[in-house]
Order: sequence, then structure tokens, then C-alpha cells
Amino acid sequence: MKLPSMVKGWFNPTISPEILITRYIGTSKDKYFTLLVKQFNQPIYHYLLSQSDKETAEDIIQSMWLKVMNIKASHPAHSNVKSWLFTIARNTLIDELRRQNRWQTQSLDEQGAATDIQLLSQTNNHSLEQQFEYIDRLALFNRAITLLPFYQREAFIFQQEGFSLEQIAELTGESFETIKSRLRYARTYIKNLLEDKS
Repeated sequence: MKLPSMVKGWFNPTISPEILITRYIGTSKDKYFTLLVKQFNQPIYHYLLSQSDKETAEDIIQSMWLKVMNIKASHPAHSNVKSWLFTIARNTLIDELRRQNRWQTQSLDEQGAATDIQLLSQTNNHSLEQQFEYIDRLALFNRAITLLPFYQREAFIFQQEGFSLEQIAELTGESFETIKSRLRYARTYIKNLLEDKS
């Protein structure tokens, strides 16, 4: 039986991340940790995948969640849980890239491109020519993102994940103006690359 959308919330309320982390710290019950993982695993994995390859992203997300389990008591009560989790993921990523001597380098993730093509093939609303044009533009956009320097790409991805400029500045430890500048350079580069290929 499928429930109407307005009724679903009554039976399956979304618990805020702040409440989840507080309950997890207070009780150490896995159900709160599992709900936290369920809520944030996908966006954090997406960020990690945008900054590294698939294997590295998978390794880092596992390491990150282990760190969260082990340092749960150090979560600042006044902190935004989403920012706190992304900060742990970011720091773990940077440490791993430095360890692998891959800092500031990135190649296009072919698995991600294949996934985009699979998603596109599921829509039959457009002509084959329009679908191929979309695939080309999407591949070019993805390529433009991977060509950005790490810090510009990072700011761009964080903004796409819904973080405000202030939150990105807090997350990265940079000034608000620095983040604005990185985003401006990232957008300009992507726009110029897309216009040149048109």
C-alpha cells in the first residue's frame, strides 16, 4: 500500500541531524548513527567522488564514518552537523591525496560519465540527436569541473551541495572573500569552456 505524500511524514518523520548526533552521543545507539549515515552518505560521497576517483572516494567515506564514530564526543554542540561531517570528509580526503602524492590532480571519472549516459537513455522524450548533444554538453561540463584547481572545484561542489558562502568559508577555514573569488573563477572557467565548444 502506498501512502499519500502528506501522510508519509506522520509515520516516518525526518529527525534533524543535530538531534541525531545528540542522541547518538548520549546513548551510543547504532540506530541514530545509521540514520545520520542514511541522511548524509550520498551527498558526502558525491563530493568525494567529484574530488577523487571512485575507489578513493569509497575508502575515504568509510574512514570518515569511522572517525565520526570514534570522535563523536568532540562534536561541538553549537556546530552545524552537515558542515562538521563535510569538514571531516574534506580533511580525510586531503590527507589521503597528500599520502598518495596526488594532491591537486584529478582525472575524469569514466564510471560517473557512464552513469550519466545510463540515466539519459531512460528518457525517451528527446530525439537521438538531442540526447547525444546533451551527453556531449554533460561530458564537457564534467570535464570542465575536473580541470578546475582543487580549491575552486571544492568551493563549486560545496555550493552545489547547498552550502552557503559563509558555510563554505567556515568549512574550508578560508575567508568569505576568498570563497567568492574561487567561485567566480570556477564559474568563469566553466562558462568560457562551454562557450568555446558551442
